[in-house]
Amino acid sequence: MEPILCYIRESYFKEQKDLKKVLDPGDTSKQSKRTHLCIKVEIDSNQYYIPLRNNLGDAVRKFGRIGHSVPSAKRKNAGLDYRYALIINDSQYIELQTELKIPNSQYRCIRNDMDIITKEFETYLRGYVKAVKKKRNEKEPLYRESSLINFIDCFDIWCTYTNSVLALNQIKQEKPSYHYNFGCKNLVYAIKYL
Repeated sequence: MEPILCYIRESYFKEQKDLKKVLDPGDTSKQSKRTHLCIKVEIDSNQYYIPLRNNLGDAVRKFGRIGHSVPSAKRKNAGLDYRYALIINDSQYIELQTELKIPNSQYRCIRNDMDIITKEFETYLRGYVKAVKKKRNEKEPLYRESSLINFIDCFDIWCTYTNSVLALNQIKQEKPSYHYNFGCKNLVYAIKYL
């Protein structure tokens, strides 16, 4: 899988002034110059943008994995920081990089580790959603600094996803010939079994 590197346009940060726990708060110019890696996790059809930081530090802390190390010759502690991922589903706010703005070594590292990065981020995301369901996302060290707090509404899908799967398994056993509708704010499961 080829990584998609991009910038988030300054207009997004100007329109979303109330975002909490984001990198470079209040400095929209700096926010829009930060390289982000786009990872689309197919679980909930959202677009996640994970920032590349010059100084991630240890990708794995005593309380869990916060990111993925992507060092370069000049920036040994650089890495993708899962805690500051943003969800942006409107492409008008995204500017794809037309020329590579990061060192080739970092790009190769990201490209070679894309599957691993996706799995790690998905694990982080699942853990965050579990913490939200338990109302512990602002207490647990792994999640209390997460920008994902701005997107709790997007997780209604995922919070109901597990219950929907359980219901679907029961429906499959009964094999009805009508639709079931599992309503969520962003996604509707409509399944027809004949």
